[in-house]
Amino acid sequence: MRPSRQAAALAEQCWWAAGTLPELSVVLDTIGGMSAKQEVQVPPRYARVNAWVISRDTDAEVRFLTAAFGAVETPGSRMLDPDGDIGHVEVEIGDSVIMLFDAKPGWPPTPAHLRVYVSDVAGAVDQAIAAGARVVTEPTLLAFGERVARVRDPQGHLWWLHEQVEDVAPEELASRFADPAALEAMAYVQRTLREELEAQGNRP
Repeated sequence: MRPSRQAAALAEQCWWAAGTLPELSVVLDTIGGMSAKQEVQVPPRYARVNAWVISRDTDAEVRFLTAAFGAVETPGSRMLDPDGDIGHVEVEIGDSVIMLFDAKPGWPPTPAHLRVYVSDVAGAVDQAIAAGARVVTEPTLLAFGERVARVRDPQGHLWWLHEQVEDVAPEELASRFADPAALEAMAYVQRTLREELEAQGNRP
């Protein structure tokens, strides 16, 4: 019987956590088999690429995602490892699946950087703040037609919040980015990210 996708994901996470690797021949055989297929089979619910979010307190992260972005924990996805830590859990935000698990003592911080589309950036920032996040970048309209903001959540993950305001034709982008106001907005967005990451790097 083929194992469930959730069980396979947990086994994969435990494999990496244990610090063990299969023999090179096994890896090459696996890659060769994948490349021979003309079409990649993706199970229902999942995208071709899905994010792992590793936190000191995954349960708290799930609560944050629920409060800030309306995430829904996938029923039956939460599994504990032999230490009693969360070895695997999944949440859904809209049609996207995020997979999460607890960090172990001695592991370095691994903050995730994720983008989420929302219907109202200002409102999403307010919800995130109410759930314990702090603002990194205030809502800012950029030349390509999206209003963006950034927040750092209580577990240290950085969230790009995007609201699509309008569709901008590719041929209009050059003239829009030449506008001094657009250049100033982009400079602010870039500067706040740089300052945030530099501050994180300077912390002991």
